[in-house]
Amino acid sequence: MRIQKKVLERKVEKRTSEISTQKEELQKQSEALKKAYEEIKTKNTAIEEAFEHLTNSFAKLSDVNREKDGIISIVAHDLRTPLNNIEGLIQLVSLDGNLSEDQKDYIAKIRTVVKHGNEMIRDLLDINQAKNQKPELTITELSINDFIEGWRTSFEEALSSKKQKLILSGDYKSVILKSDIGLLSRIMDNLMSNAIKFSEIGKAIEIEINPIDDLLKIIIKDEGPGISEDDQLKMFKPFTRLSAKPTNGEPSNGLGLSIVKSLSKQLRGEVSVKSQIGFGTSFELMIPINVENEVRNKNKIIPS
Repeated sequence: MRIQKKVLERKVEKRTSEISTQKEELQKQSEALKKAYEEIKTKNTAIEEAFEHLTNSFAKLSDVNREKDGIISIVAHDLRTPLNNIEGLIQLVSLDGNLSEDQKDYIAKIRTVVKHGNEMIRDLLDINQAKNQKPELTITELSINDFIEGWRTSFEEALSSKKQKLILSGDYKSVILKSDIGLLSRIMDNLMSNAIKFSEIGKAIEIEINPIDDLLKIIIKDEGPGISEDDQLKMFKPFTRLSAKPTNGEPSNGLGLSIVKSLSKQLRGEVSVKSQIGFGTSFELMIPINVENEVRNKNKIIPS
């Protein structure tokens, strides 16, 4: 009995020691958890404060952005008045049949400045409108051939002044387009203007137009200096000036390509670029032949 009692006492002591050790370990774990909780609580408070700060900063930036957009809109509209007044005065002066050649030249230069000013105002308003609201499309049904024949005439003078040639190709003459012709004209105008500006005197500009299923593919290719890979990454952002310069001192406000991107999206299409330094640039525009179908089916994917 005495031996059994001692064995039992030893077992009790061992178990008591084990329980004491486990208790100490649990106590340590509890303290570690408590410390970790306090750290998490502190970090969570810091995150909440940072989030509140970011929320306030975002609200302030939004207010500043709205104010900036409002100022741009007001300034752009207000600038149109003096430009239109200048245009009106030019027309009055032009009625005088006794103008010298120098005076006629001055009037032509003033008209060019007024035109560029109005184009910049239009571009600013387009960018502002695209950011703040989604303009409604004005759908018109028109033969692509009729559209191109009418559109190309507006560039005859610019092409002639740089002795450049426009080459049209593709299987498009029988295609009937149902789209916003005004937006398409703006896109084509910007891409064609760029091709003329950045191409040397005597070079050719090619436009290839082909229907692909229910899409229309338009490629405008120039023989200009090409666009670097760095410039291609940022070229569709507003107010971006690329490293390449117009070849005859033509003006460039850095808005044209961002407008092309915006208007292409409004037509449920996409624009892309292929270019290599020294080998010219190709802009590829893909738009629906019938944009009304795309408006009804917004989830349709435009293939590249």
